[in-house]
Amino acid sequence: MVRDFFLLPPRGMRDLVGEDAEILEYLFSEFKNYARINGFKPVIPPTLEYFRLFEKKSGEEIKRSMYVFEDKAGRLLSLRPEITASIVRIYLRLLRGLPKPVKLYYVAQCFRYEEPQRGRYREFWQAGLEVIGVKGVEGDLEAALTASSFLDKIGLEHFYEVSNVSLHRSIMSGFGIPVETQDHILHLIDKRMNDKAIEELRNVNSDAADAMKKLIELSLDDVRQFIDEYKDVLRNYLGKLEEELDRTTRFIEILGDMGYKAVYNPNLVRGLAYYSGLIFEYKAVGGLELSIGGGGRYDGLTTVYGGPFEYSTGLALGLDRIALSIKGVKPPYRPRVLIIILDHSLVGYAFKIKRIVEDIGAETTLYYHSKIKKALSTASKAGYDLALIIGKKEFEEKVVTVKDLRAGHQTRVAGDEVVREIVEKLAEI
Repeated sequence: MVRDFFLLPPRGMRDLVGEDAEILEYLFSEFKNYARINGFKPVIPPTLEYFRLFEKKSGEEIKRSMYVFEDKAGRLLSLRPEITASIVRIYLRLLRGLPKPVKLYYVAQCFRYEEPQRGRYREFWQAGLEVIGVKGVEGDLEAALTASSFLDKIGLEHFYEVSNVSLHRSIMSGFGIPVETQDHILHLIDKRMNDKAIEELRNVNSDAADAMKKLIELSLDDVRQFIDEYKDVLRNYLGKLEEELDRTTRFIEILGDMGYKAVYNPNLVRGLAYYSGLIFEYKAVGGLELSIGGGGRYDGLTTVYGGPFEYSTGLALGLDRIALSIKGVKPPYRPRVLIIILDHSLVGYAFKIKRIVEDIGAETTLYYHSKIKKALSTASKAGYDLALIIGKKEFEEKVVTVKDLRAGHQTRVAGDEVVREIVEKLAEI
C-alpha cells in the first residue's frame, strides 16, 4: 500500500509501464508511419494554450471540463482539451502561406476534467489528421481512409457512423434559434439526452422542436423529403443543404466501395461546436461500445480567430481506447540480446559488438558481471533471446561466445563471423 499520496498519480491520470506503454508506443509509431505515407506532415502544438483559444468555439462540455488556471503573470491558460483549435492557430500564424492543401498530423496528450471510467481518462492520447484548403469530399475521405489504413494495420476491425450537422443547424437557424441555444441542444443530443433536448427546444420554439424530433429519427433516404417539407423554413439554406447531402451520400458510398461499412445516424452530432457539416465516428467491431475516434468538417473556423475563410476537415483517434480494443495484440517482436562483459577492460570491444547488433535491428543491452552463471541467469529471467559473452579469452582470440537462451545451445564465433551467426540465430526467433 502506498502511504504517501504524492507517489500516486492524480485521479484520472496513469503511470504507463510494461505492456501498456509498449502498445501505446507501437500505436504512435504506426500512426505516424501511415500519416507520412499519405502525405501528412507533423506538427507539435504546445501543451498549454490561452483559455480564449478554446473558449471561442470548443463546445459546452469541453469548456466545462477544461483545466484552467492563471500563470504567475495572471494570464488565463488551459491544458489543451483537444487539438484542432491549436492546429488552426498554428496554421494562421505559421502555415497560411503554404500551397494548399495543407495536410498535418499530430500525436499528443489532451486533458479534460471528467469522471474517470474505463476508456475515459483525464489525461489521454489523441492521434489526428487535418486537411486545410480542400472544399470537396476528397479531403474528408483522404483523412478518413488514412486513419482506416492505420486501424487495418493494427488489426482493429471498424465501421463508420456518419451524419451531417449542417442539417440540424439549418433547421434551427431557419426557426430563428440562437447559435448558443443550438450548441446546447446539440450537446444534449450528443449525450443521448434526446428527450431533454426536444423538451428544452420546445420551450424556445415548438415548431423547431417538432422538426428536430423528426430529423433525428430519419434515414438518409428520407432527408430530401424532410428538406422539401420544410423548404420554406430552409429557403436560405437549400443550396448548401443540397451540397451537404451529396457530400454525405458520396462519403458513405465511397467508403463502401473501399470495403468499409458506413451507416447514417442522424443522432450523431458530436460535442464540438465548430463542426459545420459532414461528421463521422469510428466504432470498433466487437470491442468497446465507445467511439474510438471521429471527425468532420470545420469550414470557416479560421475566421473565428481573425483569419480568412478556409475549407477544413479532420479527425482524431483516441489511442487509449484503441489500446483497450486491441488488448492482447502484441506489437511486432524485436529480438533481445544481452551482451555480457566479464571484465571492465573489455567495454570498448563490447560496444563494437553492440553497434553490429544494433545495425541488424535487435534490442541490445550491455551487462557487466564477473560471474558467468549469475549473468546468464539474469539474462534468462529478464527474457533475453541471445547472450553474447565477452571475456578476456574471447577478446584475445577475437571471438564472441553466442548462447541461445531459449534452446540452451552455445557456440564460439570468430569476430568476422559474428554478424552472420547473430542474424541466423535471430531469424529463428
